[in-house]
Amino acid sequence: MNKLLLITFTMILSLSAMAQKDYSKKVKTKYISLPSYNISEIDPALVSIEFAMKNGLFGTEKLRTAESLCIPSGGGLTDVITVPTHYFDIPYTQPESYIIAKSTDGKVVYADKSSNTKPSSLRFGWDSKTKQALCEYFMVDKLKKDFKSKGASFKAKGHSNYRKSVYEKALEKAKARVYLSYFSEDFKVYSAKGKVYEYADLDGAFDKAMSAYKSIQKNGLNSNDIAQLKEAIAVWEKELESINLEDKKARINKSIGKALHENCIRAYLYIFDFENAKSHTNSFLKLFGVFSNNRSVAIKDLLVRIKLQAMAAKINTAIIKDVQKLHTMASAASKKMNAKLLSSGEFDRLADEYSGYNTTVSVNVFMQDVVDESDAIANGSLNPYQKFYSAIAAGGPAMLLSFAPSVLSNIPVLKELPKEMCEFEDLAQIVILNNRIETITTDITKLKSLKKIDLSGNNLKTLPAEIGQLTNLKTLKLSNNPLESIPAEIANCTTLSSLVIKGTKLSAEAIAELNRLLPDCKIKY
Repeated sequence: MNKLLLITFTMILSLSAMAQKDYSKKVKTKYISLPSYNISEIDPALVSIEFAMKNGLFGTEKLRTAESLCIPSGGGLTDVITVPTHYFDIPYTQPESYIIAKSTDGKVVYADKSSNTKPSSLRFGWDSKTKQALCEYFMVDKLKKDFKSKGASFKAKGHSNYRKSVYEKALEKAKARVYLSYFSEDFKVYSAKGKVYEYADLDGAFDKAMSAYKSIQKNGLNSNDIAQLKEAIAVWEKELESINLEDKKARINKSIGKALHENCIRAYLYIFDFENAKSHTNSFLKLFGVFSNNRSVAIKDLLVRIKLQAMAAKINTAIIKDVQKLHTMASAASKKMNAKLLSSGEFDRLADEYSGYNTTVSVNVFMQDVVDESDAIANGSLNPYQKFYSAIAAGGPAMLLSFAPSVLSNIPVLKELPKEMCEFEDLAQIVILNNRIETITTDITKLKSLKKIDLSGNNLKTLPAEIGQLTNLKTLKLSNNPLESIPAEIANCTTLSSLVIKGTKLSAEAIAELNRLLPDCKIKY
């Protein structure tokens, strides 16, 4: 038995060793972030910044006891003793804050929530340098007396320090977003390895990309590095043409395919080709399917950045073409800005302006997504019914259109069960309710794993004879259709156990015939 296990384990290791896989190396570089307004028309130095924070909330102070290392009066370092001391722990709720940037015409060009409500505390009678209670508070009465006279100003100063800290960080972030700026980041660049195939071209593309990113980190964006990234992209995309998702031993298997798509996403982002960056992002995420990990989540987050930068690029088309000017502006050391730290009384106004800006951005992203989806469907890179496909539905992979067609449900009016749905050959279920389907495409025969069809509430009068080729079908629901006949080929669906035909126009004779054809099927009418 042990010998058999050892042989099996050895075979698994051998197969694993033969499989091709990706390998990666992390690179540190920097990218140029485009502002959301036309930087050729608006001088960033004239953009005004406003910051406001809510008042902090303080709770009731709590007396704490500690031990402090203290030097007695008149003593030296050798005379240090441990003394029981006291301090007040004051609950402090750190408040929300917002920062808003506006052009000279009052249009918001940047907005951010600089801080969220967060529980914290301040310590009165505490030495933050030595991290102990002050030695002078070995007597509780003195602590209480001082807190009574100084507590209010202590809390005000604590809140002021927190506000100043948040403001300074928010201002630096705002400057970077309002001006054309470089942002540092690091990520992995991928190639492939395996014992069966050689990957010289991929290794060459890997070296070119690594060299380009390192050069950008050191010298900034330039034409030579853009050219190197384009050459690397050409290699990666050529290799992706031969991807085989089913065979782990394939030269370009699913794992390597993910790696090459990720390479393309990053490179296209750096050369400001956001449409191709989005295309490769969608392809990358499609390879992950419903499964998610830190890597796929990071790419989803990156997709948000790509979409925002794509919108910014449309406004700044002219400057993107001038790489040297881009670099010069992004590298500028002086980034002056007219900034104001406002009172808490202005908080609500800034909160409203932030909300309005955020809504506008979200709507713009949504509208762009609609355009992108329409374009992808038109050029054939996206199945129009992809959004209705679920790989994790109870009962197996499913095409789910469970609501009536409407703008809210985003479900289209269908006259036919679309052949595009049949491209999802792993489907176990099709559920399309309360629509207007009159016919079923004969391409449904591609769906060999189909176990359930629910087309209740449609306009079917009959079914195609090809329905008989769905030999794994177990449930067929056709209620509330003007159904007049079902072909005799239904008898070939030998696994069919439930047929629901309530509210149809099938005659008693037709139903009797169905009972004869399907003796092991429960028919509800």
